[in-house]
Amino acid sequence: MKKANLVSAIIGMAFSLICFLDTFTFKKFKNVPVGPEVFPRALAVALFICCLALLLTNLHTTEENKDPAPTLSLKDTYMRHALLATLVMVVYAMLWEPVGFLIVSPFALFALIYLMGKRNWGKMAVVSVIVPIVAWGVFRYLLGITLPMGFLDFLV
Repeated sequence: MKKANLVSAIIGMAFSLICFLDTFTFKKFKNVPVGPEVFPRALAVALFICCLALLLTNLHTTEENKDPAPTLSLKDTYMRHALLATLVMVVYAMLWEPVGFLIVSPFALFALIYLMGKRNWGKMAVVSVIVPIVAWGVFRYLLGITLPMGFLDFLV
């Protein structure tokens, strides 16, 4: 387990450094105090700190844990749910522009709620429809950001 933690920490630190350095390539905007690079930089720094803590904790530990590192298996229900959720999000991202936010979001949200184990179909349907409409309204009217409407473009 110690070796797996050390490798994970080093890989995570390298990934966070790459992400942090990549934020310097983001487009700069004039008269904008907080640019698009702030949140990714904060995430990269947080990841680096967490990986550094993992690294230092494992280097400081003198006792050797003889337990093998857990393996990933498709036999694990939670692993299958995680992979299915990833697939749902990939399909969602692919359909975001051509189909539109208001059409594709309820289906994706319904699928994700189902994967989380909820089975109250009525609540799932209501939440899956209401949440994207409220989110669209917040983006459209409060933030002034237009989300993709797909073939519903004529509505905006």
